[in-house]
Amino acid sequence: MKILNRFLLLFKSDNKENVDIEEQTPTLINNLINFFLFCIVFIEGVICLRSEDIFFAIPLLTLSLIFAFHFVYLSRNSMARGMQNSLFFFSSVTFLYFVVFGSSTGINIIWSALFPPFIISLMGMRRGSIFSLLFMALIAIIILIINNYGFIDLAKQYTLTEKIVFLAFYFLFFIATYAIHYTYTEIILKKERRVLDSQNFNKTQEELISKLSHQIRTPLSNITGIIDILEKTTLTDDQRDYINTIHASSNNLVNVVNNMVAASKTNFSQIPAEEVSFNLYSTINNTIKLFQDDQEKKKFSLSLSADIPTNLIGNSVKVKQIFLNLLNSLLKYNKSELKTIAIEVSRKEILPNKIVLKFRIISNTVVPIPKSELGEDAMHSSEVIHLNRSKYINLLDLGITQKIIEMDGNHIEISPDSVKTVIEFTASFKENNKSQSIENIKPPTKQSESYFKPSVNIADANILLVEDNFSNQQIIILYIKDEVRKIEVAFNGKEALDKFGKVKYDLILMDVQMPIMDGFKATEKIRQIEKSTGTHTPIIAVTANAFPEDKEKCLASGMDDYISKPFQPEDLIHKMKKHLS
Repeated sequence: MKILNRFLLLFKSDNKENVDIEEQTPTLINNLINFFLFCIVFIEGVICLRSEDIFFAIPLLTLSLIFAFHFVYLSRNSMARGMQNSLFFFSSVTFLYFVVFGSSTGINIIWSALFPPFIISLMGMRRGSIFSLLFMALIAIIILIINNYGFIDLAKQYTLTEKIVFLAFYFLFFIATYAIHYTYTEIILKKERRVLDSQNFNKTQEELISKLSHQIRTPLSNITGIIDILEKTTLTDDQRDYINTIHASSNNLVNVVNNMVAASKTNFSQIPAEEVSFNLYSTINNTIKLFQDDQEKKKFSLSLSADIPTNLIGNSVKVKQIFLNLLNSLLKYNKSELKTIAIEVSRKEILPNKIVLKFRIISNTVVPIPKSELGEDAMHSSEVIHLNRSKYINLLDLGITQKIIEMDGNHIEISPDSVKTVIEFTASFKENNKSQSIENIKPPTKQSESYFKPSVNIADANILLVEDNFSNQQIIILYIKDEVRKIEVAFNGKEALDKFGKVKYDLILMDVQMPIMDGFKATEKIRQIEKSTGTHTPIIAVTANAFPEDKEKCLASGMDDYISKPFQPEDLIHKMKKHLS
């Protein structure tokens, strides 16, 4: 077995870059087909040449050279797009040649029965089966018409026994190959679904830990804030002792929350970060197959725009995870007798060495949300739909999916109405193009470095606090009121934008999770306004989201700094002074 394994390794692609398993398998199969066809045709040609049968020797040796060329060059280059079609054409010509003309060995009719295994392995189970049956019909016509009536003088004459044996062999090989491929595909799909379900379960736990962390940190921040303020007042010895005990206990609770978050990141982040070369169509199509194994009537359609490369470089496991969750949710809440899902992929942006794709999923799923929660005209109001995106995400159980998509700085939108639901999201990849040079791609410069910001004394600064929780507002104001005299408050991102358009602020303290408009969207809007005015206002995220990627997401949205709750007042004031100066 070790010798056989080493032999099979000879047929792996020489491509040194990481390639998804779905791309490695077809390449290995194509190489094996090339090799065996070369051996079959070459041996037949040599035998014919030795018997001085030039009519058979020259075509067979020529075909053997073509298969050798495929094996040496085309099939060892996994990015050769025309290799599969070329190999299919010459394989068909070879087998057809064997059927029509035969050869001096007398076993060519048996070689021709190997056409179904070759073509199904090469073209896939569905297309390969269709081509195999069409080829069988063509062979039957050749045997019954050309052979009987002698349309071609040099055509091989078959006896009735040979015809029966050949068709029986061919059909048995077809049935056996189809059964093997079907069984293998089912096993692989079930195994893949178990792996993705396991990852989904881990992500659910991580999301739960994240929510618990956020819910604990917000009141804990208020408790520590009040304790810090009380410590600065006149206290008796007993009172100070009590305050110190509460403070120590609060610090211990902060450590517990931090350890809980760290543990969740260690144990639950199961999606590998490795970027590999993969076929986007095959990846999505294989995920669709996971939902076609029951008795429900379902209709899927998948279309990719012509300007999307066949192979991309990115995280194929993450793509599968996103589509598994989306399709599972849409089908779960779809009460229609025929469930339809259309997937459209288009190219949104063309950037150096980067491809931003837009995925659009249209389903006849009606989101199960009571109209009483949104008002009578909710289902017809695009504004209400946008503002209640989080509610739709919760109802469709897409919180994990949202986290996976937004983790890379992308976004997801849901637009339901009375007959369908449309989900749109973006994702970034790299084009698998070795010739593309990245030397001239300059790293992006921070927007804040493009502007001159005069130093502002914190006592004279005009601060905008964006926070939807009244208690949190009061605590932060108590933290900084001795340092800052001018503080204005906004309860959400939209209110902050309205104030920003009317008043000049020296610094903004921005919460992240808020109704109407969150902190990320508000920051993006502010940065867009500043592009036209040539100014830059420092924005510090003040949030209970304490995961490492939360900080990365804040900075990626255009914020200048980040501090997580609970925090020491001195740390916040230090950051404010740093950005004001």
